[in-house]
Amino acid sequence: MVVLSLVPIASHAIGGERWEGLQGVQHVAVDVTVSPNHPDLGVEEMRRRVEDGVRRGQPAPVVETRSAERLHLTVGVRAYSSSELRGFYLPLSQAYGIGPVRLVLERPAQLSGLVAPITVQVWQAERQAKSVWRNSAAEILELTDEVVGAFLMDYRRALGK
Repeated sequence: MVVLSLVPIASHAIGGERWEGLQGVQHVAVDVTVSPNHPDLGVEEMRRRVEDGVRRGQPAPVVETRSAERLHLTVGVRAYSSSELRGFYLPLSQAYGIGPVRLVLERPAQLSGLVAPITVQVWQAERQAKSVWRNSAAEILELTDEVVGAFLMDYRRALGK
């Protein structure tokens, strides 16, 4: 469990390094939220992709479903018609998949003055999907790999490697 006081939270947000919140992480669970649902991607497929990506990284935390420290992937890519984007209709227009692919590490933290620990976000990486809708599933998978890679790179920095 991370122990924090309100003063370090403020100073971390102002001048801290992104990887500092990963110090001491040894185990992580993986959660995935895809909203709105994507017809070509399932939550379990995305969870396996994140878990496999973490497991392939060395050094990396152990993926453990009961861990209190959680990697949470949120995919918020939705279809927009070119008419919505332009503001007017053109024939032979396409749909585009646009939205965030975000990975967050959530950890329990004890704040001074509170009896019970709370969950705080201590690290995050986000990429924006912006491709033709028919290619959006492949782009989401690629962006998922990118944010997992960013997590592993910062994890190594937190370990001093």
